[in-house]
Amino acid sequence: MCYPCKTPNDPCWPSTLEWSSLNETVSGRLIKTKPPGSVCYPTESDYNLSACNNILENWTTSVFHSSNPSSVSDLVYSNSSCSPIYPNGTNVSGDPDAEVEGGSMGNLSPYVVNAMEASHVQAALEFAHRRNWRLNIKDTGHNPEKRIWTHFMKGCKFHESFKPQTCGGLEGHMAATVGAGIQDGELFQFLAQNDAIADVGVVGWATGGGHGLATAEYGMGADNIIEAVLVTPHGEAVTTNACQNKDLYWAIRGGGGGTFGVILSVTVRAYPMLSITRVDIDISARNGTSPKHWWILIAKIHKELLYLQDAGLGGSCTTFSGPPFYFHDTLLQYNTSNADSADESVKPLKGLLGYANESVESTITTSWSSSWYDLIKLLPATENVGTKRSIRASRLLPRRAIENTMGLAYILEEIGPQQVPLDNGISNPSISGTMTISKVQTDNALNPAWREAAVHFITSQQWNDTLPNSIAEGAIESMTYDKGYYLRQLAPDSGAYYNEA
Repeated sequence: MCYPCKTPNDPCWPSTLEWSSLNETVSGRLIKTKPPGSVCYPTESDYNLSACNNILENWTTSVFHSSNPSSVSDLVYSNSSCSPIYPNGTNVSGDPDAEVEGGSMGNLSPYVVNAMEASHVQAALEFAHRRNWRLNIKDTGHNPEKRIWTHFMKGCKFHESFKPQTCGGLEGHMAATVGAGIQDGELFQFLAQNDAIADVGVVGWATGGGHGLATAEYGMGADNIIEAVLVTPHGEAVTTNACQNKDLYWAIRGGGGGTFGVILSVTVRAYPMLSITRVDIDISARNGTSPKHWWILIAKIHKELLYLQDAGLGGSCTTFSGPPFYFHDTLLQYNTSNADSADESVKPLKGLLGYANESVESTITTSWSSSWYDLIKLLPATENVGTKRSIRASRLLPRRAIENTMGLAYILEEIGPQQVPLDNGISNPSISGTMTISKVQTDNALNPAWREAAVHFITSQQWNDTLPNSIAEGAIESMTYDKGYYLRQLAPDSGAYYNEA
């Protein structure tokens, strides 16, 4: 074995004949990477202005990147490798010298195996193992390492009652068996045709833990995996469930599927379609409201949100931005016949906001739908990926941390948006979070901190490629050792989410 064989410039990089042999083994499904943005560079052989305009139009959508074998939506991982450029030579992430510097492979994987079956995965693993290569499995994926692409494993089957064949004593459960390439929107639509739901769809999401809109009601994504078929690092295709390969079954439910093998399919619990009540809370600071006063109020609001959790309302989206300071939260309550219960539950929160009327403007609105899927279709789908670099810190905060009102207010003021934003090209911090957390104890590899968490908080900042490296590195250090430190002090014995740490 020759070390290292990491790039095409290394002397022991596979020959054209070896790549051709691998391509034949995987039934012609080996893709030699050509960065999608290369069509925008006049110096590249595939320069095409029409194709470039199409890429520029779609670059900020995650669908574009997940459906491309080599592209990466997060600039942190791609290092802006061959990002598309505008006619003036500036790329989408703001580098004015991108055209002069030219398109390059950068961090992108030079080859991708478009896997459709177990044998393709086995061949790719064996090829990489002989060369001591790191390997990445992508469906929607972020990491650009040499990669197995499972995007087109789109199988989807509904089961009125499913139980593993090797588990004769278990009761059956409504379920769906989905290929590794199925994404959440595709699964939601498929199950709606069967008047059912499953709050899981992306394999990496579920195996890393998985929190979503219905997890407070039905459990985390990891809790809902009944069975999985995967290829181990040694190339063995196995089925794993509560009665077969039980150690793997325990590990992939929360420990990360890609850690233990390449998952080809999972069977997840499904549930009958349910009704839902939605509560939207919007709060903005009036002129003259001090940051300290604002954050104390926000901390008090979170204490009220704990009581709403107890009443069966889970928050699907919490955001803090500013200036001016603004807070939004969407709460969901399941299996209700109308919005009356939610209206009654939010009365104490309305009282708190009424008392604070001189410092904030606020609205609380409720709505009801007979179908969970109808609500899903109405949720905003705006996104803007592939143009910014970012850094974040996160923490799973238990109830006791939220009940410490003054401590929480102090931390939020330190890690959240500032009244006077930075003027060095780094964005004002923003905070997002979720209160859709399952506390049901399940024997799997999920971080135990989830089970007592009340809120999952993320604070983040962004910048583009015009920023000098020294300033960007300062932002990364501040997020890691300052804001991250504050969050850890608020809940030192808790933890962070595997997928969003």
